[in-house]
Amino acid sequence: MQRLFSTFPDGSPGIGLLLLRVGAAVVLIAQGVSCLTARQAVTWGAWAVGIVAAASGALLLVGFMTPLAGVLAALDSAGVVFSWLPSPAPHAPGPGVAALLPAVAAAAIALLGPGAISIDAVLFGRREITIPDRPAARREE
Repeated sequence: MQRLFSTFPDGSPGIGLLLLRVGAAVVLIAQGVSCLTARQAVTWGAWAVGIVAAASGALLLVGFMTPLAGVLAALDSAGVVFSWLPSPAPHAPGPGVAALLPAVAAAAIALLGPGAISIDAVLFGRREITIPDRPAARREE
């Protein structure tokens, strides 16, 4: 998993990635919930779109399996915006270019990684390894 990320930035870049993840996750979860709770006849495809949106949003929110969640969220959101996938509910951010924003944010998260404030950083982040000093070898004379 560590090969998927170049770094797990902390400080200001880590907080920026956290804000990007939270913003995308909130929109995706809202879209998923609106698909799952639609009052009209919902097809299996619309259920699948809602489940993928809500699940990928939840994964992005906590920063777990971020590359997979980001790719799924980007594909799901772009599919709904371009009407490739069924959706019984209107897109959460509204019509037009604004509806594409969650797809772009999710793709950016998939490419950049989750940041230091994430479950991925705890599980797969860099670790400091301390090697104890080797005791001096005894000479037998």
